[in-house]
Amino acid sequence: MNPLPLEPPLTVLLGLPFHDLSLDETLAYCATAMQSDHSRYLVTANVDFTTQAYKDADLRKIVFFADRVVCDGMPLVWLSRWFGYPLRERVTGSDMVPKLLEMCGVASYPVYFFGSDRATLDEAKGIVEARYPGLRVVGIDSPPMGAVIEWDNEALCAKMRASGARLLLVCLGCPKQERWIWAHHRETGIPLSIGVGASLDFITGKQKRAPRWMQHSGLEWFWRMSSSPARLLARYRKDFVFLLTATCQQAHSQRRRKALGEATRRAPLPPARPTDSAVTRLAWHGDLQQGSLDGAPLPSAAPSAPVLLDASDVAFIDSAGLGQLARLIRLCRAAAQVLVVVRPAAAFTAAVAAVRMDSLFAMVDSEPAAMAWLATHQTSGGRLTLADKGVVWVSFDRSLDALYHDEMIGLLDTAIATNAADLHALVVDLRAVGFIDSRAVGGLIRAWKTLLAMGGTMYLAGASPALCEILGLLHLDKILPAWEGEFPS
Repeated sequence: MNPLPLEPPLTVLLGLPFHDLSLDETLAYCATAMQSDHSRYLVTANVDFTTQAYKDADLRKIVFFADRVVCDGMPLVWLSRWFGYPLRERVTGSDMVPKLLEMCGVASYPVYFFGSDRATLDEAKGIVEARYPGLRVVGIDSPPMGAVIEWDNEALCAKMRASGARLLLVCLGCPKQERWIWAHHRETGIPLSIGVGASLDFITGKQKRAPRWMQHSGLEWFWRMSSSPARLLARYRKDFVFLLTATCQQAHSQRRRKALGEATRRAPLPPARPTDSAVTRLAWHGDLQQGSLDGAPLPSAAPSAPVLLDASDVAFIDSAGLGQLARLIRLCRAAAQVLVVVRPAAAFTAAVAAVRMDSLFAMVDSEPAAMAWLATHQTSGGRLTLADKGVVWVSFDRSLDALYHDEMIGLLDTAIATNAADLHALVVDLRAVGFIDSRAVGGLIRAWKTLLAMGGTMYLAGASPALCEILGLLHLDKILPAWEGEFPS
């Protein structure tokens, strides 16, 4: 299979990383990805998408670790020019989908449609197969109403895997489609998944796109709003307020320049010792901005140990510098390693807080504190406790996300298998869990269904208010009841 190209430059706008890609470059990436044996996903993010992700930590992480993120909004392109790293063009899902389907027809890549309603899917299938010779839509599925976690996702993924499709287009709307793709794209076995919203509606003519001049002038939102003002007016009002507020916050953080940086610059950490294989050390320094990123080196290879980044000597960081930080975070994630920022300068802290990137890594005041943090977060992550006959507790002491997914599933499976004879309740202790993502929720639902088949049930215990908010957004609180009994000693 052809190797995927190196990751293009990133710029961070209002909390999300955007790859600087043209439409043709995006299509070239998709063509290579569809030949791969790995499952990847691509996100097209517009202003409304960015608004939702800024307030939703789970959605923000989903986008942050997408294989490619392209900018589907002219206001965001304009902001990129203001913040110092101009994106060359807008790449919309509505422009990309027809060209992707034409490409799949030429290359004989099977395609799968998921989402929307059955009538739209049937009509779209007929139109595109007639329009693009050689194209085969090998599967269409319209899921039932309700939360994603209530669907029979195992059966859906098995059907998709058996179809042999190379491209999955998911039309569930944001953020539902992104949550579903994040949680299940690996299980489908399909090389490339993309959330495309209403793109099939444009193909069938149910919705009409704005004239070209409105698309290029950034007025497509006005065209869409005029077609459905009752539904979209409130959304665009909210998006405008967010755009103004978040832009001011990021601009303010970037204007605080050297006054903050110089006040907190300290001697950098010593370089890595040849015998020190427990961590990978990096040191960043100076003004990290467009055209001047030499002070922000990245590892020369995928890190094989946790990364300690000394940010004490950073004087200034703009959207291009934040993009370099995003690349480092993504490199660590791909290598299943954690990133710990040590002694961050005030300029660094202010910049990452303004775009809410501080939730993506740990920040500590000293190297001993970093090593202590690593010791705490590199343990097994959970334990089993038999609280009473028939009741088993599974306690986790770290965030439940994609990096920890397999270990979490293993612990839940062990809890069920070793107590199968008389297990009637499994309690998941979340008191030490700070974050849970959509993929981890899928794992909890899988364990819950296994318990249901055995006549048992599952409870959630000790979730913090912040975690309860995430569980509510993911609708898990509607499936799994809260534990109201005592906690084991």
